[in-house]
Amino acid sequence: MPCQDAQTTYQLSRREALQIGVGMCGLGLPQYLRAAEATPTRRDISCIFIFLAGGASHFETFDPKPDAPAEVRGLWKPISTNVPGTLICEKMPLMAQRMDKVAIIRSWQGKSGSHSHGSQHVASGMFPPTAGQYFPNFGCLVSSLYGNKIAGMPAHFGIPFAARYTKPEGYLGAAHAAFNVEDDPCDPRMTFGKLNLEKVRLEDRQAMLTQLDNLGQLAAVADHGLDASDKFVNEAVSLLTSGAMTKAMDLDAEPEGLRERYGANIYGQRVLLSRRLIEAGARFVTINQAVQGGLFGNGKTNGTWDNHHLLFESMMSFANAPSNGPSGYKWHSYNGPGNLPQLDMSLSTLLDDLDNRGLLDTTLVVVMGEFGRTPKINKEAGRDHYPAAGSVLMAGAGIKGGAVIGATDKIGGRPKTRPWGPEDVAASIYHALGIDPHRTYFPRLTRPTPIADGQVIDGLFA
Repeated sequence: MPCQDAQTTYQLSRREALQIGVGMCGLGLPQYLRAAEATPTRRDISCIFIFLAGGASHFETFDPKPDAPAEVRGLWKPISTNVPGTLICEKMPLMAQRMDKVAIIRSWQGKSGSHSHGSQHVASGMFPPTAGQYFPNFGCLVSSLYGNKIAGMPAHFGIPFAARYTKPEGYLGAAHAAFNVEDDPCDPRMTFGKLNLEKVRLEDRQAMLTQLDNLGQLAAVADHGLDASDKFVNEAVSLLTSGAMTKAMDLDAEPEGLRERYGANIYGQRVLLSRRLIEAGARFVTINQAVQGGLFGNGKTNGTWDNHHLLFESMMSFANAPSNGPSGYKWHSYNGPGNLPQLDMSLSTLLDDLDNRGLLDTTLVVVMGEFGRTPKINKEAGRDHYPAAGSVLMAGAGIKGGAVIGATDKIGGRPKTRPWGPEDVAASIYHALGIDPHRTYFPRLTRPTPIADGQVIDGLFA
């Protein structure tokens, strides 16, 4: 796509064209040159998006309210951190010593108390229409804009899938679905569209080739004639001919001590796997992160932070069923830490690990759920869905370490400073990745549509 004047020929790459919308909105050379001059050189930034599926309580994580009434403040006290004046929940002592590496957005506010609509909103930055999710999740869009960094390493992974309650690829279709790494990371199964690589036997080429036989037909059905078939085949062949994936999936290559620091369980090993995938060349990894136990967590993929009941017991351990469990519910035992201590272990270790490897400056880490939880503890000793207030944590890739952005009122019910919504988080994520959220448009739409409506959050970047 050449643009030229009397003296110079400018060859626009596909990436540059997508970045400023050339060819989609008819920018001429003068507009292109002004846009290029105003856009800083893009660093090659990756992202690990840790989705706390079900909605983590901001009171019991990053916005404790010790001076609130007992029915609001809960059982746990705040703890001082290595950032003077910043307090977090006492059950996160490891993160308390690493708050200088992260920023907390305390005046976050969503729009929906529905798991599906709330999740689709925060995972894409676009509120879903009544008919269902249309716009893609962040990772799928980044993959479609920039493609793979290296052959044999997909751009976007979901662990175990790319955000619960969502249709990650949206209108983009199956060609831009995430590679999902399902089951236990130590014995995983990988899926992409209808391609299923059982236990990731990537060295078994004949078995993989057998699975490719009907991809054309399957893709056509799944994607209504778009480019899914070519995408599936090209990705599969790259996996066959490159050792990058096999190497990245080998958690046994990590020191045992480091693996234990992440957490010697499915939950912690998924976070470790995300680091290995980013290091191997993935652009975006979405982790659907919740321990697999309790009242609702029966299975390897559907753990949840949705603590309507027994919040304080459920957040610490699922090993033993509490004596005061609600009637009619089955308790699913899980021999290991609960959501809160495991988040503390895995997230603190991830930040250290990325920093020690020189990857934190080029890796954005985002931690959030689809909403917060109600200020008042309910009669079942839990908290319910609450989109009016919540907390988001971000680190790396230029984020201002130690920053606390905004505040909620004395009972954590509403932001008392400017609220920042999912659209603003989206704009900030794209900004960190070097993508102008207002001058980059969704691909393949006839009407140029910016990928984010929000604003980059004030004070978030150094």
